[in-house]
Amino acid sequence: MRTAARFGLLAGWSLALSGALVIAAEAPARSTPTRPGGAGPVGASGESPAAAAPAIRKIGRVEHVAVADAARALGLKLVAQDSGRRVALTGGGVRADLETDTRDITINGTRVFLGDPVVAVGGQLHVSRVDFERCLTPMLRPGHGLAARPATRVVLIDPGHGGTDPGKINTKLGINEKTFTLDVARRVRALLEKAGHRVVLTREDDSFVALPQRAAMASVVRADMFVSIHFNALANDTKTSGVEVYTFAPRTQRSTNAWGLLEKDDTEDYASPGNRFDHWNVVLAHALHRRFIGDLRTPDRGKKLMHLAVLRPLSCPGMLIECGFLTSETEARKIATPAYRHQIAGAIAAGIRDYAATLDGLRLPVLPTPARTAGGK
Repeated sequence: MRTAARFGLLAGWSLALSGALVIAAEAPARSTPTRPGGAGPVGASGESPAAAAPAIRKIGRVEHVAVADAARALGLKLVAQDSGRRVALTGGGVRADLETDTRDITINGTRVFLGDPVVAVGGQLHVSRVDFERCLTPMLRPGHGLAARPATRVVLIDPGHGGTDPGKINTKLGINEKTFTLDVARRVRALLEKAGHRVVLTREDDSFVALPQRAAMASVVRADMFVSIHFNALANDTKTSGVEVYTFAPRTQRSTNAWGLLEKDDTEDYASPGNRFDHWNVVLAHALHRRFIGDLRTPDRGKKLMHLAVLRPLSCPGMLIECGFLTSETEARKIATPAYRHQIAGAIAAGIRDYAATLDGLRLPVLPTPARTAGGK
């Protein structure tokens, strides 16, 4: 369990935006710059029709694009509902449903938390420029506007916790997180190796590995992707269950759990190494997220953003998945069974294969693998 997993469901994400939307006076619209890194879900590709980049307008302190312009830029159809308070972007087997005054949206059947709320101005819905570039585009049009994509063969699996760090402990059932993350990681490795991937684990046994060392291994083994496996928990809550998927928060956006009225805004105005892969991070997370929801039928607690130490310094696309709640009376008992952990491993492995298939299907050259650091083989 990550430290931040102790936070409850997000509260008050509408915040002070209500009544405070101020369009920057006379601010000229400008084109969205091309960003490095990018991808999307298992259906779309970078083959959408050429369209003008959406114009940017400043609303309050945040740069936004009109959802209608975003749809045109991605080659999608816009369908307005509920007098324009809700819209759907559809086409090519993908779909996004957005609603004004919330960050909680749906993309390709999965729950997704944007970095900023959708806002309505001048009779049109708008999303932040960062959400358009780093969330909607990778999920709906992977590879859109990009010159190259990552390789997909070498997978670094990170079983959370270990050694002196047990993670979450369920004393009633006599189970702990570190044991189950390693068990699931080993199962994922076996499944992926059968599919032709090279798989490395950040720990092979019940040993403690510091977070910086886990991330550094990506450079040592020249990993093409990094997946950190965890199990969740909530204090004094035995009912909540389901999956959460995390990517490192983009520059200028706060963590999903930092929007509550009592939470500290943790926005960072500088980019971390892991932000180089913002787009591909989202593609990877979305692929695993869809598999988890589709294959396990587990409650969907959403794809979220967080400034996670294990993802910050990565040299490849990466994400973290909370596979279920060890504090849930019903879910913890399922997780305690080898059969259900094998289902979890199957969903993770299938999501990784889906991600690889999506990228391999893009007509883009492969990015060169970073040079191996000292200590590599």
